[in-house]
Amino acid sequence: MLKKFVFAVVLVAFIGVKFASSLTCYSCIDATSCRKPTIQTCTNATANASSLWLSTYHNDVPEVAGSQSFMCTNLTYYTGPQIPPTASIGPNNTVTSQFLGCVHPDIRICARTLTDPVARATWNSHCGVCYTDNCNYYGPAGTFSSSAYTIIASIAVLLLAKVLS
Repeated sequence: MLKKFVFAVVLVAFIGVKFASSLTCYSCIDATSCRKPTIQTCTNATANASSLWLSTYHNDVPEVAGSQSFMCTNLTYYTGPQIPPTASIGPNNTVTSQFLGCVHPDIRICARTLTDPVARATWNSHCGVCYTDNCNYYGPAGTFSSSAYTIIASIAVLLLAKVLS
């Protein structure tokens, strides 16, 4: 009976950690700092700070009083040949501005218009949003994805269940 109780507690702990924690996103505000972005936990304060920074490039960023949901975003402006949304920035492209961070969903970041008419005419954008932890940075290929951690945790729980039974 004690083994089943311990197993249930461990299982609830693995499942509960995902629901108890807030969304975390990579964060940076220019091409240089985006080489090694930091991680931020999404709150209304971090999303409002992102909106304030984004309003330096865009004149139509709406004010959001607050929300219970957030999303991670990766917004890159570049010059050079236009690339498809699913492709990565190529060697013939030059990054002019980059932003990673946590935003309110109501911002609709990928639909914003640049304020500067020269930038609007010469810059292309590469924009993506996502809703899982640390999903907005396409760093080195050797990094683990969240599914790899889920697989490892599942194997550990199965082995623990086998040992306890």
